[in-house]
Amino acid sequence: MALTPLEIQKMRFSKRMRGFDPDEVTNLLELVAEELTARVTEIDRLERENRYFRQRLEETEQREHQLQQTLLRAQKVSDEITDAAKRDAGLMAREAELSADRILRQAIEQSTRIEGRLEELRTARRELQLRLKNTLDLFQSILDADRQDERETAIVRTLPRKQKEA
Repeated sequence: MALTPLEIQKMRFSKRMRGFDPDEVTNLLELVAEELTARVTEIDRLERENRYFRQRLEETEQREHQLQQTLLRAQKVSDEITDAAKRDAGLMAREAELSADRILRQAIEQSTRIEGRLEELRTARRELQLRLKNTLDLFQSILDADRQDERETAIVRTLPRKQKEA
């Protein structure tokens, strides 16, 4: 049975002959009623405060849950971005290797073509040098023959003169 302060204040006791002093009982009842009023007021205040803090706690727990979910999503996105970056880096590295291999092959092919062309030019130069030498040798032979011929024809032989009969 819950007693309210008002019920305590309205409470009356029957009088007996050797009973308690009615003024003391009344004073005690008023004191108990005041104390009970203060306690009930305090309990109401604490219950309101308790409801307020429970509500705040629930809101805080909801925010914490949302933050945890947000952090998990952020971590997942971060992991996905990191994985994508690693994949992209791997692809770029492979593409760079393939490009480097292709450039190297082209350089080797070009070098081989240039070396072949150089060898052709060297061979052509040797052939030209040989032709020039042969031509010079031919001209030298012609010149020598021409000089020899000149020497042989340069000697003029004169026939003795006939004397005139007089």
